Amino acid sequence: MQKSDSNSSATMAHRKVQSSTTLNRKYVSRPMMGRQMDGIRVRRSSSNPSVTRTPIDMTRVSSQMKARTMAPAPVKQMSAQELKERAIARALNNASKPEKSESSEKHAKKSKLHFSFGRVFLALSCAAAAVFAIVYFVNLNMPDISMRVAAMQSGIDPKYPSYVPRDFSVNDMVAEEGKITLNFKNSQTGDSFALIEERSSWDSNALLSNYVKGEFGEDFTTIREQGLTVYISNNSAAWVNGGMLYKLNITSGTLTKKQIRSIATSL
Repeated sequence: MQKSDSNSSATMAHRKVQSSTTLNRKYVSRPMMGRQMDGIRVRRSSSNPSVTRTPIDMTRVSSQMKARTMAPAPVKQMSAQELKERAIARALNNASKPEKSESSEKHAKKSKLHFSFGRVFLALSCAAAAVFAIVYFVNLNMPDISMRVAAMQSGIDPKYPSYVPRDFSVNDMVAEEGKITLNFKNSQTGDSFALIEERSSWDSNALLSNYVKGEFGEDFTTIREQGLTVYISNNSAAWVNGGMLYKLNITSGTLTKKQIRSIATSL
């Protein structure tokens, strides 16, 4: 009987403990406000215990994530040794630039000097060529110019022979009234002769009677060619052509009969 009573007392006590199920809110932690669960933010109001589910603004979240992704990486702090090596490399680079600039400047000056020298040389060459051309032109046309001046002074129309023996050229020209004397000289041998042109009305026969026989005597040679009659002695010759009397006097050296004939027919 005693055992049964003890069991009944234990059962009764156990039931009394289970019936007290109310929790004291004083000792229970309050739920976290604004906790995020499964993409839904939970917010509990102190006045209203009901739960309000507010959707997240995904556009703002995406912008925030993108800004975080594109944010610049933090700058790596350089050690003292790295800073020193960079400073030395920069100093060496700056020191090499003036040398390159000086070399380029020297090359530019050298090129400019060479170009200036080339221009001066070209200018001098052109000037020398121009002077040579002028001298050649003057020498080539000097007889013609001199003959025109002599014609004005003498009052006759003198002629310059188209044939002149090799190495001979006009050394002097003397103009008188109605008469011109051309003095030729050989620059190589020093030989010379004079060609005299004067106005005359003689023909070949009158020349023979009035001049040749008196000057040459009987020692002369007669050459007829191209309608001309040329009388040649040892150092002289004479002929007439177109109202002009031509006399050739060899003052130094000799001329062949062929040369005298060529001179006469070239006038």
